[in-house]
Amino acid sequence: MTKFIAAAVQWAPIVHDSAACADKAVQAIADAAREGARLVVLPEAWIPGYPYWAGTSIRSAEYQGFLQEFNRQAIRVPGPETERIQAAAAKHQCTVVFGCDERAAGSIYCTIVYIGSDGRLLGKHRKLMPTLTERMVWAMGDGSDLEAYDTDCGRIGGLNCFEHHMALARYAVGSLGVQVHASLWPGYEWLNPIVDACTRQLAFENACFVVVAREVMSPEQIAVNMPQVEIDRSGYQMTGGSAIIAPGGTYLAGPVSGEKETIVCAEIDLDRCLQQKWWFDGYGHYARPDVMRLDWDRRAKRAVRDRD
Repeated sequence: MTKFIAAAVQWAPIVHDSAACADKAVQAIADAAREGARLVVLPEAWIPGYPYWAGTSIRSAEYQGFLQEFNRQAIRVPGPETERIQAAAAKHQCTVVFGCDERAAGSIYCTIVYIGSDGRLLGKHRKLMPTLTERMVWAMGDGSDLEAYDTDCGRIGGLNCFEHHMALARYAVGSLGVQVHASLWPGYEWLNPIVDACTRQLAFENACFVVVAREVMSPEQIAVNMPQVEIDRSGYQMTGGSAIIAPGGTYLAGPVSGEKETIVCAEIDLDRCLQQKWWFDGYGHYARPDVMRLDWDRRAKRAVRDRD
């Protein structure tokens, strides 16, 4: 396909309930498919929820309670939750990209998961650099999984949140020939001008479409299964900001802000990527490797290497 509908799901997760989040993702895929969507993108760490609580005192009962439940609910990739979403992707013939808190060994990673329209797990990407208090709950990715995937909806890649401010990460993703970039974020309202600036810039310099998926959230939806912890709910009002951007940086849909759940859709025409490349191809006719170039180490950095 060169033309199709893309959807950014601006829904609230069911915090700290990975099974319920997976069920809600399945519903989101079905609803987006009814709108004609062939590509569905959900926000950062959506299963089982972004750690908004990470900025509270680490000695508080709130922090410790959230941290314990966060670790219990983090998912494996692949695992039961991804399998249910894979089945939904195949049923509705949708390519799906979603964010999750991924458990591996004793660490949790902020991970993007890619699923093809036939239900295959295409791959995953672990966030390279958690920001500020995120570093207390997420481990760093090693960069070996920063990849793009050929799908029914073109060549798809993506980044999480402040990875978009890593100029070399943007350049690396662009060098993979990405046509549609999945941009996953939390729903902080103060992020709106920051998201606008970096995603539109990426759409220009990488000559690609950008699907920005951000969540809504309300204090009432926080810690529903943790009644023993006293929660400061004042910092949990999230207002989305999802959008779909064309190559060159113009908005096709959104940004949409508000407290209600919605799905933001727009038609994508992949031929527009070629038109933008004619103006600026940072990895082709506008590159100057004789002057500057990226040295990208794509090897996996494992703590244990078995030579047997």
